[in-house]
Amino acid sequence: RSSLNRFPKIFQHIRTLQGSFSRSVMDLNSLVSSLNDFASLSLAESWDNVGLLVEPSPPHTVSTLFLTNDLTEQVMKEALKCKADLILSYHPPVFQPLKRITWKHWKERLVIQALENRVAIYSPHTAYDAMPQGVNDWLAKALGNCTTAPLQPSTNPSYPSGHTHRVEFIVDSLQSLSSVLSVLQLVPGISISTFPVRSDGPDRKS
Repeated sequence: RSSLNRFPKIFQHIRTLQGSFSRSVMDLNSLVSSLNDFASLSLAESWDNVGLLVEPSPPHTVSTLFLTNDLTEQVMKEALKCKADLILSYHPPVFQPLKRITWKHWKERLVIQALENRVAIYSPHTAYDAMPQGVNDWLAKALGNCTTAPLQPSTNPSYPSGHTHRVEFIVDSLQSLSSVLSVLQLVPGISISTFPVRSDGPDRKS
């Protein structure tokens, strides 16, 4: 949907995901895993409700991915018209726990329609906000050239790999990366995880 044009980097990642599969149909679990690698859910705020919120019975494949900022009943109707298999909604349509699934409340109706039509629902929300070069960094660009720092650094123990801190850096080539990693691997107690690089503008190496 046009409301997500504010986040071109997210669109670029979706296009990358589409190109990374040799088939036009993607397995839901594989797609969700790629989304989680792109922006770890552990970066989300503790009060948030992120990740795969509605999952049809497996196996479930995705040939049409529908993007939206907010999943309303009108948007759900459009997604079903487009024969969507997965809806990526920036804001989570299900936030508070549902005590019942009936036709009386619009959020409950969304879940019913999703399951009846075998449509999965995924929401990244604050994980996309806090990720490097994510929504928060994008908003900070409105301030012009300046130095930014997290107001509250993430100390979530599940990222990365059970540790509480991470270091990110940019290198000019794969050869430089190999040199840096070879030195880091000699440091006791260091666990190294690598992720696909994300570039944002001409000043970023990719």
